[in-house]
Amino acid sequence: MIIKNSYGAGIYTSALPTIQESLVEAVSKRADLSGAYLSGADLSGAYLSGANLYEANLSGADLRGAYLSDANLSGAYLRGADLRGANLSGADLSDADLRDANLSCADLRDTNLSGANLRRKKIAQLRVFSGLYAYLVYAILFEDGTRMVRMGCLWKTLEEWESIGIRRSNLSQFPDDGSERCEERVAAFEFAKAAVLQMKPMAQSTTLAEREP
Repeated sequence: MIIKNSYGAGIYTSALPTIQESLVEAVSKRADLSGAYLSGADLSGAYLSGANLYEANLSGADLRGAYLSDANLSGAYLRGADLRGANLSGADLSDADLRDANLSCADLRDTNLSGANLRRKKIAQLRVFSGLYAYLVYAILFEDGTRMVRMGCLWKTLEEWESIGIRRSNLSQFPDDGSERCEERVAAFEFAKAAVLQMKPMAQSTTLAEREP
C-alpha cells in the first residue's frame, strides 16, 4: 500500500494491505503525512494520535470514532468527512475546511479551530466547558458574528436555540419535568449562552488584552 499526496507522489509505503492499517503504521513511526490524499478513506476507529496530516485531503473520509488527539490537521480538507464521535482533543484544526463535515459528539476539548471553516463560516473563538451537565458544552463565535452553542451532540445558533427552546430541544433524553438533570442542562445552556455573548471579534479581544496589566 502506497500513501500518496494530492500530486500523486508516494510519501509512505507499507506492506500492510489496507489504507487504514498503513496510515496507523505510518503515524506510529512518526512519518510526515503532510498533504496526504485520503479522500473517501475508511479510517473509522483508527488510532492516529499525534499524526502530522497538515493540509491532508480527507474529504468524505470515514473518521467515525477515530482517535486524532494532538494531531496536526492544520489546513486539512475535511469537507463532508464523517467525524462523529472522533477524539479531536488537542488537535490543530486551524484553517481546516470542515464544511458539511459531521462533528456530532466529536470531542473538541482544547482543539485549535481558529480560522476553520464550519457551516460555511470561519471560527473566531471557541470555548469548551465540562462538568456543567452530562455532556460537553461549547460556546462558538464565528468571524461573521454568528454565535453558536453546542449541547452534547446538538449544534445550534443562538437564534435556533431561541426558536426551539432549550427545554424542548431534546425531550426524549431530557424531558421538561423539572427534574434535577433537566434543570442542570438548562443551567448549562444559560452559562454557555452568557459566555458566547461575551465573546468579541478577535480585533476587539486583542485590544482589551493589551489594556490589561
